[in-house]
Amino acid sequence: MNHRRSTTDFARSVDAIAAHRQGHHGWAAAHRAIGRLLADGLEELERLLATTWVARPDISDAHLLTLLGVAIRDIAMRDPVAAGVFQDDLDDSARAELLREVVRQYEMDLARALRDRSNSFTGARRFVVPQLLVGAFAANLALPEVRLVDLGTGLGLLPRQLNNRAVFDRFAPDLSWDRATPAYRPIPLTLRCGVDTFPLPTLDWVRACYGNSRYYEDRFGELLWSLEQTRDTAQDVVTHVLDMLELRQMAEFLSTYRFNVATCNFALFQHDQNTRRMIVNCVVSRLQRPGLLLTMDPSHGLTSPGASVTGYLAGDPTELRLAEISDAHFIGTVTCGPHLSSIVGDAWGIDAH
Repeated sequence: MNHRRSTTDFARSVDAIAAHRQGHHGWAAAHRAIGRLLADGLEELERLLATTWVARPDISDAHLLTLLGVAIRDIAMRDPVAAGVFQDDLDDSARAELLREVVRQYEMDLARALRDRSNSFTGARRFVVPQLLVGAFAANLALPEVRLVDLGTGLGLLPRQLNNRAVFDRFAPDLSWDRATPAYRPIPLTLRCGVDTFPLPTLDWVRACYGNSRYYEDRFGELLWSLEQTRDTAQDVVTHVLDMLELRQMAEFLSTYRFNVATCNFALFQHDQNTRRMIVNCVVSRLQRPGLLLTMDPSHGLTSPGASVTGYLAGDPTELRLAEISDAHFIGTVTCGPHLSSIVGDAWGIDAH
């Protein structure tokens, strides 16, 4: 990979993401500072990027930028001086100068995080759409059981939240559907698994994935509340340490446990397009039939609000466009996609109770 060309392309991505109209709720100023250091040609930052691209050649620009921001924020939560990078009252020039010193002082720590970690932001609201879609999918086909695996599970929250009516009822009203509001349907879960790469994220690492803003303070409070509300089902979730990029191991794992539903939420966007396709092909080829892979990812590579919901039927890598959501934190409107009926059939908008 050509380092100079990649740095230039990455800088363009940084500028585009920093211009996100929501300001990424506390990240935009830090992203602009990173952009300034790229423009200045900071040697330590260029070295960080170069070594990361060698270790993780498939990493997307959006993931690399957000992961770099998280790694800096993780340091800032322990170092009061570094915390200044996220202060609201700094101008862009002063912020960039402070970040320059942080990168120089903590280059090795940042290099380890960029090599080994992922942006493990855990949105408490995101399970609402899988609850509705998987519930309708199972009801439409009268599936006697759903053996579910959550790929890139992080803290394992989503598998814990499924079928928790109290958590669903708190968050579901904040999503407005462009068609009839879908009915809540319990999923006939007989197995709940999560998969993620070593090292599994801690709650402290996940906290660093939240931006420095009141908006994100509220979202983190929702996460803590959800973890408490789902404490009783935590023991039902089995977490496996497995790298999704190890496709042979992934295929064997999926076949061994005979999963018929897989979710992959805000994990595929972390890789380039070719790697995403290979992961999808691997998963759909090993899911039991009838089965479903359900994915959710940012709609525009984090350059503007929104999330896309996509489905794949077991044995068929054809992309099915299920829904578009106006905000990736799942507060807003849902526009149903052209292929939704192929997943939910008639089991949509009709309450099971």
